[in-house]
Formats: sequence, structure tokens, C-alpha cells
Amino acid sequence: MAEESYTIGELARGMKLSPRTIDFYTRQGLLHPEQAGRGHGYRHYTEEDRRRLSLIKHLQARKFSLQEIRQFLNSDGRQKASTALATLERVTTDLERLRHLVWETRSSALAADQPALRAIATEALQKATGLCSLLVTLLNDMPLL
Repeated sequence: MAEESYTIGELARGMKLSPRTIDFYTRQGLLHPEQAGRGHGYRHYTEEDRRRLSLIKHLQARKFSLQEIRQFLNSDGRQKASTALATLERVTTDLERLRHLVWETRSSALAADQPALRAIATEALQKATGLCSLLVTLLNDMPLL
């Protein structure tokens, strides 16, 4: 049985996105539609593209950059784990920097800049939450020994 395919408009409606957004991800190399025939130029997106798009939106909502998302999508399982570990190390470093910044601001004149501190803390929390979600996904994909 052939896998279902979608035009850009069908995929956009199904994912509640604009066709321009899907075209952007395609140009960025995050989606890989099939070109059915040279004559008409329509691109056909598969269920795999639909799953990738869902994962892209999930990771973006957790403040992962397009570069980080591309690395994750283009790596195999072992590389995904090392990418996740590298991200974990980066988040750990960022959180340590944030802890140090909070400590400094409590004892300095910078304490008046609470909105900036709140923004930094919020971004760090979003990245850490995204990392946790990524690690759960990786663990669920690993076979039990």
C-alpha cells in the first residue's frame, strides 16, 4: 500500500500552518518532499514529513534553534544521543551562568533590572524543559535490553 502524500496546501491545513512556513522549512532542508514529475513541479509531502514538521514545531516551542533542530533531525540514533548530551552540557553551563548571574544581581545594583533577569531565567527554563522533552523522546525510542 502506497504511503499517503500531501500537497503543500493540504499539509499546511492539516498542521494549521501557512504554506509559506512549510516552504521555509523545505528551503532550510528540514523537510524533504518528493517531486512527482518534472512537468508540473508539485511537491508531495509524506507522513514522515508530517511527523518531522510536528517535531520541528515541538522543538521550536521549546526554544531550540533551527540549527539545533537540523542537527537533531539529520543525525542517527547514536548521534542524537550525543547531540542531546552536548545540548545537556550547554544547558547545564547556561544554568550555571544563570545561577551566578542571579547571585551577583542579588548583591549589586543590577537587582533593579528584574525584567532582564526574568527574561534570562524564562529562556533558560524553556531550554531545559525542551531538553527534558528531547531526552524522554530518545529514551522512548531506545530498545529495552
